[in-house]
Amino acid sequence: MVWAWVVVAAVALGLELVTATFYLGLVAVGAVAGVITAAVGAPVLVQGGVVAGVSLAGILFVRPVAARHMHRMPMLSRTGVDALKGMEALTMTEINSDDGRIRLNGEVWSSRLDRDLSDEVIPAGARVCVSRIDGATALVYPLD
Repeated sequence: MVWAWVVVAAVALGLELVTATFYLGLVAVGAVAGVITAAVGAPVLVQGGVVAGVSLAGILFVRPVAARHMHRMPMLSRTGVDALKGMEALTMTEINSDDGRIRLNGEVWSSRLDRDLSDEVIPAGARVCVSRIDGATALVYPLD
């Protein structure tokens, strides 16, 4: 039975690498527990119970904690438009709820006010913060 659990662990781990759901990886851990249980000579029902128990415990208790940590993205590792959120910029033209231009990271971006955060027109030369990117337009709010 040891080799059967080794095969189950290998298949589950291989599928986990393809799906990246973090469920099958925990099933693989359960199968490794089955390998250990089979190696000490436990009956097949006990082995199955150990595999099921370890896998279920991992899915119920370990996966939620791991999923929370996996979805955190540190500021330094954000890329693309995600990296622009929260950055400061300088207005080149007046910014209103329909139009405007800002200098952001050395580039000129079209921009407009983020109506969820501010309704006041921002004059040229003011400092703003990017709240989000909508297509190719930066939504901003005033810092001053």
